[in-house]
Amino acid sequence: MEAKKIKLTASEDRPHLTYEALSVLHNHDVGLIWMEVYAYVAYIKLMPMEEGVWENIKMELKELDGWSSLEEIELFPFEEKDTEMRKVLDVIPHGVTLLSRSGDIKYVNDYAADKIFMTSGRDITGINIRKYMNYDKLVSFLNMSRNNSIMTKDTMEIGSQLYQVNLQPITSEENVLSSYLLSFYEMDGTSVFNRYDNPITFEDIVAESNKMLDAIKQGKLYSKSDSPVLITGESGTGKELFARAIHNHSRRKNKPFIAINCAAIPDQLLESELFGYEGGTFTGGRKEGKAGIFEIAGGGTVFLDEIGEMAPHLQAKLLRVLQEKKVRRVGGASEVNFDVRLISATNQNIDEMVRNKEFRLDLLFRINIFNINIPPLRERKEDLPILFEHFARIHSKRYHKEIDGIKQNAMRKLLNYNWPGNVREFQNVLERAVALSTEKEITARDIMLNYDIVPEESLGSTSLKECLENLEKKKITESLKMNKSIREAARSLEVTHTMLINRMKKYNIRKEN
Repeated sequence: MEAKKIKLTASEDRPHLTYEALSVLHNHDVGLIWMEVYAYVAYIKLMPMEEGVWENIKMELKELDGWSSLEEIELFPFEEKDTEMRKVLDVIPHGVTLLSRSGDIKYVNDYAADKIFMTSGRDITGINIRKYMNYDKLVSFLNMSRNNSIMTKDTMEIGSQLYQVNLQPITSEENVLSSYLLSFYEMDGTSVFNRYDNPITFEDIVAESNKMLDAIKQGKLYSKSDSPVLITGESGTGKELFARAIHNHSRRKNKPFIAINCAAIPDQLLESELFGYEGGTFTGGRKEGKAGIFEIAGGGTVFLDEIGEMAPHLQAKLLRVLQEKKVRRVGGASEVNFDVRLISATNQNIDEMVRNKEFRLDLLFRINIFNINIPPLRERKEDLPILFEHFARIHSKRYHKEIDGIKQNAMRKLLNYNWPGNVREFQNVLERAVALSTEKEITARDIMLNYDIVPEESLGSTSLKECLENLEKKKITESLKMNKSIREAARSLEVTHTMLINRMKKYNIRKEN
């Protein structure tokens, strides 16, 4: 015996029609599993019964006035739609999960079940999504908006994979929330741009000097606009910190922040990261192609660090992209509209670069609507005490120390130093001081300044190969210190930009920004 699914179609819409049909079932003591009634049609699922009983029920139902037909069916309409929708969702090459208003999993497609949650869909239906991800963070973004249909996006690491996660509320025509649709898009873990949780605000910028307070005031003011911002300042002053704070103080704060260092990437790779590429364009590239940062940032902010290092042909392409608000992938024919805010930064004299025809004047006009210059640490030494307190607290916790002050001669040593590496160098010096300290107060002995990356004594090796390598490392390190960019260092060493980058990778040398 099997359960029966029937469809009763009415020829007229009169009172008690459905009641009369149910009375027939009651008279034969047949139970209902499920029933749904619309105008002129009723769908009923019946408990299993003997075939003879079913024949009698059919005969009596057909004799009722008002019903024009009775059909045995295999699937109800909602079951057909559900089956079709599940099949469609299961072949989609990204994760899809349907959640209740409280976050319980109502449905999960094969991709999400197998590759993201590492289980079968049946195993996790009914389980709250909070078991697998930071769901409350996404919902909090939605709650900040008055628009119930807005979609929020974030980047999250689940397992060992990075995903772009989209949360879309599902509402009725009356704007009543019924559920949420959660989508997971796998991100390339080898990507050279940074896109991650971005909690930095202006309150995280530690300063008391008038120069820095003025820069912070400018940043807050500029964050209210969507116009491009160019942040200038020496290496280590905190240009990216300002960029992230501007983003989080803007209307785009719930959208992605993507940062890319133009000086650290070879030109061809930088082009594909900026603008994306179509499948088959590069040997070894993804066969389906890849979106660039202007597409991925979708409504957020793109931060181009060390933009002065960008090659001339990329400057021209970037200018066109910014003017038209459209991007064409490398190897592609069609253009895609985008909506992002651009923030750029450089530690170089950009005006001098324009005069030397190393940077396009028209591009400078485009990226420099607003400008913030961050003063070097040597020009705001009144910030050193508060910076000391800030970093000493952080590193004390890290190294399990109880640092509660600094000796007067140690602070004098900090004040007398010129800080060519600015706040980044100051932070490194303080970390080393805390790590080496044996007392509760930092002493002058703990503070080590002006150390060489390549010690002179290493040149005394008896191996010719080691001597040459040490000398090469020393020359590269000195050139990087003396020049503002990797390109300038390469020119001073009379080698190509690519060759210098390869040598830096070989010797694990990094240019301090």
